[in-house]
Amino acid sequence: MKLQTNNLLGWAMVIITLSFVGFWVPQEERQLGSSYLIFFFHFPSALNCMEFFLLGGVFSAIYLRNKNPSMDLWAVSSIEVGMLACTITLVTGGVWARAAWGEWDTWVINDPRLMSVYFMWLTYAAYLALRSSMGQGKRRELYCAVFGILASINVPVVYYAIRIFGKENHPMSLTLNTTSMKVTQWFGWASFLVLYIGLVRLRRNYYQRCRQLDRLQEEFNRAQI
Repeated sequence: MKLQTNNLLGWAMVIITLSFVGFWVPQEERQLGSSYLIFFFHFPSALNCMEFFLLGGVFSAIYLRNKNPSMDLWAVSSIEVGMLACTITLVTGGVWARAAWGEWDTWVINDPRLMSVYFMWLTYAAYLALRSSMGQGKRRELYCAVFGILASINVPVVYYAIRIFGKENHPMSLTLNTTSMKVTQWFGWASFLVLYIGLVRLRRNYYQRCRQLDRLQEEFNRAQI
C-alpha cells in the first residue's frame, strides 16, 4: 500500500470512529456517565502503544542479528510513534479520571498499572534521549538496539498488570454490553493502528532521507566541494 493511501485510509477510519462515538454508541454508561466516551480513544492508543513498543524491540533484535541499518530506522520510528500513542494514553486517562471522579491521576502511586505505564513512558523517553545524545554510527545503533530490547520487557508487565496486581488497583470499571460499543472499541483500535502504521512509515522515510543527505555531504566533503 502506498504511504499516501495508508494515511488517507487511517484518517478516514478515525473519522468513522468519531461518527460511531457521536451517533451510534450509547451516550452514557451506567456508572461513568458520558465520560466513558473517552474510552474509545484511550483504549486504541493504549493497546497500540504497547504494540509499537514491542515492534521496536523486534526490529532492534533483528538489527543485532544482521546489523542491517534499515532495522535501526524501523526501530526508532516504531518507538517514536509508540511514544505518541503512550502520551495520548496518559493524557486521555487523566482527562477521563478528572471527568469521572473529579480528580486527575492522583491514585497513580497506589495503582501498579498506572505506575507501570508511566515507567514505560519514561523508559522510552530515555531511549530517545540516548539516541539524540550520540552521533550517527554503528555505536549508536548498537546501544539503541540493546536498550530497545531491554525496554520492551516492561510491555508485558503493563499489559498483565491487572491480572498480576488485581483489578481493585485500577478504579476504572467499564462494561461494554452492546454491539455498538464492542464494534466501536475494536474498529477504533484498527483505525489508530492503520494511522500509526502510516506515521511509522513516514518517520522511517524521513530518517532514510536524512541518512542519504549525510552520505552526500560526506562525499562532497571528500571531494572538497
